[in-house]
Amino acid sequence: MLNFSHFIQIKHYFKVKQNNNINITSKLKSSKINIKGKNNYIKIENSNIKKSKIGIYGENNILEIHHNCFIRNLDLMLIGNNLKVIIKNNCEIGGAIIVCAGENSSILIEENCLLASNIEIRNNDGHTILDNSNKILNNSKNIYISNNVWICQNVKILKGVSIGPNSIIALNTLITQGNYPSNVILAGSPAKIIKEKIYWKKDLPK
Repeated sequence: MLNFSHFIQIKHYFKVKQNNNINITSKLKSSKINIKGKNNYIKIENSNIKKSKIGIYGENNILEIHHNCFIRNLDLMLIGNNLKVIIKNNCEIGGAIIVCAGENSSILIEENCLLASNIEIRNNDGHTILDNSNKILNNSKNIYISNNVWICQNVKILKGVSIGPNSIIALNTLITQGNYPSNVILAGSPAKIIKEKIYWKKDLPK
């Protein structure tokens, strides 16, 4: 199934094999989409996306970008099977690499999140580590970013991380694991809570 009601200006390539469900009602400019595999589902709803690359390599994967997102310089990949990436309403991304890989895992970004530039979000280590009995020691893990999270430049978020709503992740922070509460500032490598009971707005400080 293919539905492109406002799909425009895919200048370089748009490659999709059969048996995939594609529903795009957004403006995409100077962008690339490549899907290899079957039974994958993409829905991009009424958003503005430019200079971005989307790649899906596997089967039974889901990518959803919801309404009113403003996205630039996004490199987004799903590599494996039964994966899910969802970016909900009103998110802004100024430049990021988002990789969801492996089997049966997800990356979820809730509404009104603000991502600056040079951000990496990865739910997989990239290579398999085994013990003597061939048991995998480093399976993929879900990543969850709640509503109204501000992620500053050069942040890296790795597998198994959950960020509570209304939080800020400071410049150059590395988050390797853990569940973090709402209304906090995270900073450092590895990340630590440096301030609690905060909230933020997009307005410039006076």
